[in-house]
Amino acid sequence: MNDINKLTIISFIRTFSISIVNPYIGLALNQYYKLPIYLVGIYYLGLTLITAIGYVFGGYMADIIGRRNSMVLSTILASLFLLLSLIDPIIFILFMYFFSNAYGSANNTFVGDTSNNVKGLIKSFSRIRRGANAGWAIGPAIGGFLYDKYGFNTIIMIAGIVSLIAVPFLLPLKNNKGSRKILIRPSKKFSKFLIPSILTSIIMGQLGLPFVLYASRYFSVSIAGYMFSINGGMVVLFQDLFGNKFSKFNYKHSLSIGMIIYSLAYLNLIFISRVYELALDVILLTIAEMIVSPINNAVANALSESEDRGKYMGFFGLTVGIGRTLGQSLSTELSFSKYVEWGDVSFIAVLSSVLYLFLTEI
Repeated sequence: MNDINKLTIISFIRTFSISIVNPYIGLALNQYYKLPIYLVGIYYLGLTLITAIGYVFGGYMADIIGRRNSMVLSTILASLFLLLSLIDPIIFILFMYFFSNAYGSANNTFVGDTSNNVKGLIKSFSRIRRGANAGWAIGPAIGGFLYDKYGFNTIIMIAGIVSLIAVPFLLPLKNNKGSRKILIRPSKKFSKFLIPSILTSIIMGQLGLPFVLYASRYFSVSIAGYMFSINGGMVVLFQDLFGNKFSKFNYKHSLSIGMIIYSLAYLNLIFISRVYELALDVILLTIAEMIVSPINNAVANALSESEDRGKYMGFFGLTVGIGRTLGQSLSTELSFSKYVEWGDVSFIAVLSSVLYLFLTEI
């Protein structure tokens, strides 16, 4: 079994475990711990700093101690702090995010080492996303059911234990390292690419707490879980197909088209009133995701310098993490009106689409 297929299995295990609890953290802080929703938004904004440091830490560790060692260490510590959040979720969940994001940088760096061209990287990231979304297809549905029936602490305990199963699968991987330089100056092309990427991350972050809050308000928490299952199931079935098809096209045009689809899909949420309409819109959102996500990761890797790839992926992860966290915080603050919330999200997606066309150089 090659390394990409091994990482696909690992991605399934980790995403399944984390997705049991991740979509419901903000909801639990509001319902179980009685934080007003505006404070939940501020809490997610505070996660921005933790996310940023975690991604950069993971990137540096991937170069200094190796890709595999970084993934093993961050997986164990993320599980530990998730279990400790049974004692104090507000504090320890911050550390769980820190090490989960550190894993993300090390993982992206490892994948970047496997190919020296964008086409190959798109196919590799597409394959790994199938594993991750197989977990995403069932994790939130199980988590939503258990949350409604047994409460938040139950899903924390299950997620923390299950994620440790990934460790034995990580150990046989190669442990490539990069340079030990501390300070680097990212290239101009890479830096320009980060501008639309952070806007894209804001949009991708909507399919988390903002979507759960929206679905639970107009439908139910369980319906939100089923929608995540549609999203994850589609990626499992069709991501390889999309990856193979769009690896042949102009990359910046593909990114731009994907963001326009995102814009239309989120704008539709203003007008939806039935479950089947929501399901159809989630299908549209997933199509955009299957186009944008692997290409964005592949281009970022292709624009990085191989000897400092971990650090580059740390900066890229910092951008992604800040964008996702800001996106969730922004939407919780604007959730008093679905017209304002989804109208703003739709506009940001269009802006990202335009900037990809003008700022992507590859």
